[in-house]
This record gives sequence, C-alpha cells and structure tokens, in this order.
Amino acid sequence: MDWTDENPWNGLGVDVSANLSPRELIYKVNLDYEVSRVPSGMPKSFANQEMFQFFRSFIEHGEAHLETIGALDNRRIVWALASLDQEFTLGKTDKVKNYLLLASRETNRDKIEAHFIAVRLAGSNTLQLVSRARTSFRNVCRRSFNKNFPFVSLKPNKFENDMIRKTREAIGLGREAMSKFSSEAERLANTKVDEQTGNRYMFNVFQPDMTEKLSEVGSDNINKLAELKTRIGIDAIKKAPGQNLEPANMTAWGLLNAVIYTIDHCLGNSQDSRLRLAWFGPNAKIKKRAFELALEL
Repeated sequence: MDWTDENPWNGLGVDVSANLSPRELIYKVNLDYEVSRVPSGMPKSFANQEMFQFFRSFIEHGEAHLETIGALDNRRIVWALASLDQEFTLGKTDKVKNYLLLASRETNRDKIEAHFIAVRLAGSNTLQLVSRARTSFRNVCRRSFNKNFPFVSLKPNKFENDMIRKTREAIGLGREAMSKFSSEAERLANTKVDEQTGNRYMFNVFQPDMTEKLSEVGSDNINKLAELKTRIGIDAIKKAPGQNLEPANMTAWGLLNAVIYTIDHCLGNSQDSRLRLAWFGPNAKIKKRAFELALEL
C-alpha cells in the first residue's frame, strides 16, 4: 500500500477565495455551461450560478468560511467545504476540524444538502457527524420559469428572514454535534486495545457475517477469511498516516481512523468513486457503523 497523507478530494477540488462571485466559482470547477429547461430559443436556466449563490449565502449567514469546491461523477455532484473555525486536539498533536459540507446531486440544482464533517488533519480522514440539523434545503436562489415574457426573473432570489433563521439553526446544531464528538473522541483515545481486538473490530466493520466464525483472529484466520478491504483495514491500524500519534496508537480512536482512512483513501475504482462512496454512498454508512462499534469497545 502507498500510505498517503493527502486530502481525499485531492485533484477533485480546488481551493477558492470566499469573495469570488457565483459566476467565478463555476469557472473554477469547469461548470461554465448552463442547462436549458425550456424549448430551444428561449432563455436558459442558470442553475449552477444559482447553486453557488445558495452556497455562498448559506456559508455567510452561518458565519463559516468557504475553502474548497469541487465536482464528482462527471460534474453531476457539486460540493463545497467551509470551515466552521471549530476544532479540538487529542493529546497535543492529533487535531480535528469541523467543516460544513454543502452539496447538490441533481442537475437542476433545486435541492441542496448540508452535512457536517469532522476532518482529522493527520491522515486527512473525514467523518460525517451525527447531528440534529436538517440535511436538505430547497434552493431558494433558483429563479422560476414563467410562461409569459420575461420568461425568467432577472432578479435573483435571496435569503429572507426565514431562510436565514434555518441556516443559523442548522449551523448551530452542527457545532453542537462537533462538541459532542470531541468528548466521544477523547473517550476513544483513552480506550486501549490489543491486536486481537483490532483484528476482530475490522471483521466486525467490513465482514460482520464472518465474526461469529472466529474464535481467535490470528494471522492464519486473517489469511483464510479476510477480504481485501479487511486486510487493508488491519494494515492501516499501524501503517496509515497519524496512527503513530499517542491518541491513536493501539486505541479505539486509532481503530476508527484506520477504517476511515481505508474508506477515504483505499477503496473504490478511482479517487472520484472513493469520495462519492465515502461522502454520499454506502461507505458513509460503514463509517457511521465503525464509529458506533468503536464506542462499544
């Protein structure tokens, strides 16, 4: 394995300045086209610009700071990461930061998703936080199509008081989730584990049906029963970036991050597919289950 310390979105995202306009942002991720929702010859939809207008408004009213934008799946999925300026450090070296992840997964850009992501700087691991915040919003910046001239309103919609309230409420709940996670991470970092526990944990995460067949998860059983993803996870316990730090060295926190690193950096046919599966697909659920299993150790 080539154990890298790069962001899982490396090459798929671009760092941006917060003062860029929605039109400038679409050029940054090669979205400088517009999708027509009306017959040929009529005005076209400015879906991508209006999506970025929503992103910017949500981030500004939530007092976050836009850092990175990117696209996945042949530009069907567009996402943005904004720092919430909220972090914690386990021990003296293992730092974790809180990010707002905004995403649009439909080409008409009518719906926007909002998630909160904990990013561990060592290893660049990402974990979606469990929060009480709503995860789906109607894109209030989308201009409606009218049958009569002018077919599309020339005045872009903006956040009004109700949407500003919903934005701030969601961001507040995202910060609350990070505060809870920091306490849980501290507990995981203080939970020591041995090699047998680590091996069994990886089978529980990636091959739960096999766990009952294991009396002792030694090297012979691993070679006979472990699938590739399980073997990568077991190797990652000691070899992935950041696993040598004291809070992660043979602890439940280290086991969780070995799983996250495996999913974010090693699984999938390409970097694009890895990130889609890790953020929006079934692997996001595996990471959530891995976190729950780690808390049970």
